[in-house]
Amino acid sequence: MNNSHPEPSVPSIATRGAALLGAAQFVKLGVTILSTVIIARLLTPSDYGVIAMLAPVAVLILMFQDLGLSTATIQKATLSGEESNAMFWLNLLASIALAGVLVACAPLVAWFYEGDYRVGYVTAASALPLIVGGLTLQHGALLNREMRFAWLSAIDVANAVAAFLATALLAWWLRSYWALMLGTFAGVIVQSAMLWGVCRFRPAWPPTIRAAKSMMRTGCHVTGFNLVNFLVRNADTVLVARFSGAVAAGLYDRSYRLLMLPIQNINTPINRVLLPLLSRNRDMPQVYRRYFLLAARGVMLASAPAIAVSAATSAELMPFLLGDKWGDAGPIYFWLGLAGLLQPVANLTGVLYISNNQERRMMHWGIASAIVTLVAFVIGLRWGAEGVAAAFFWSALLRMPALYWIAAKDNAVRAIDLWRAQLEPLVGAVVAAVIAYRLLGHWSLVSILISTIPSAYLLSLASSMCLSSDGRNQTRELLSITTRFVAHKLKR
Repeated sequence: MNNSHPEPSVPSIATRGAALLGAAQFVKLGVTILSTVIIARLLTPSDYGVIAMLAPVAVLILMFQDLGLSTATIQKATLSGEESNAMFWLNLLASIALAGVLVACAPLVAWFYEGDYRVGYVTAASALPLIVGGLTLQHGALLNREMRFAWLSAIDVANAVAAFLATALLAWWLRSYWALMLGTFAGVIVQSAMLWGVCRFRPAWPPTIRAAKSMMRTGCHVTGFNLVNFLVRNADTVLVARFSGAVAAGLYDRSYRLLMLPIQNINTPINRVLLPLLSRNRDMPQVYRRYFLLAARGVMLASAPAIAVSAATSAELMPFLLGDKWGDAGPIYFWLGLAGLLQPVANLTGVLYISNNQERRMMHWGIASAIVTLVAFVIGLRWGAEGVAAAFFWSALLRMPALYWIAAKDNAVRAIDLWRAQLEPLVGAVVAAVIAYRLLGHWSLVSILISTIPSAYLLSLASSMCLSSDGRNQTRELLSITTRFVAHKLKR
């Protein structure tokens, strides 16, 4: 086993990596949308509701499985082979222990959902993919640290395609919630096999767990933040499922996941690139600020136009995508879509904390933010799933000023920079969304989407360039980077 891991040349790899991961996530987004559209017609809202009921438990378990060590791996200035080995065994031992917890808690999960045995079965069955995934957490973190984004992109796409094909086949055959569970497991198997094949790291026995001691402090703070963030991200689905039933939970869950598709598929690759990039440039404030603001404006330009138009047309869009039985998801998606317009830049603030070794501050913010959001969910629950979705939006809007002020404290990035990156591209997207809404009932939905989504992107680019000099410079640089990358690929 090597004693250390190589440090790659950062700037050129980061630029290529962002483009590669973005392209891969675009393919993955298309596969996921296709999967949702096809499989939702084979299964029922109740089938999706079962998986939605399990999701909070699964996310909680996965969070403790990682222990924040993947983030610590990527962030650390230098990393030894002994440290990597220690973290591999810590992740694997945590995975085995948590798999046992899942099996033991399966009856309790079923009891919580008023004796729905289906949730208990899938909870116990999820123990196996948990262990398989635990074998590759350190491999994935090392590939990210080494900025091997081409392979990370290929693995992501392979995971999505394998899960889609397996789920579609099983949904056609079983017509059961088991198709969703087993299809996801198929994707995990493909992903794990590829990570072991690509990454040079191989674990050694016996491990020296003390080698990871210095990194566990970072991991603990990251895990603490992830815990409170988990409560916020999943309390809405749990409350809807508990008090409104599996059908309402299925409607809410599909709406939320459709909303998060563009956000996650854009933010995830950007986060992968930004964390190692900013960690290596924390002592160069101007370079640090430039990279972060390019990323922040880029995620808004990429995601806000599509989200705005889809929210404005949600009453017709949801039954069009998923079928007539999903018509009640329209109002839910509308409020979630408004919340989604606030998410792209807000989600990147975590990178500001971690890259500046401010994980403790991030955890404290997460606790305060969780309290506000959970109170909002409880208030909104009175109006069912739609009320909880509305509460999601209003609580996010209420928290945003404090979030930007705290994230920018003692940082090269200022709060005003975050506001500009958020609002300037949003202006054009909102104008296109209003036009799309006004066209409902006059044009067919397909005609509206074909005409207003491209217009939304053009208007968003225009407003991003015209409202401030910083916006103009950053947008021009983003366009230049995109143009150079496309030209380079066309020449090959």
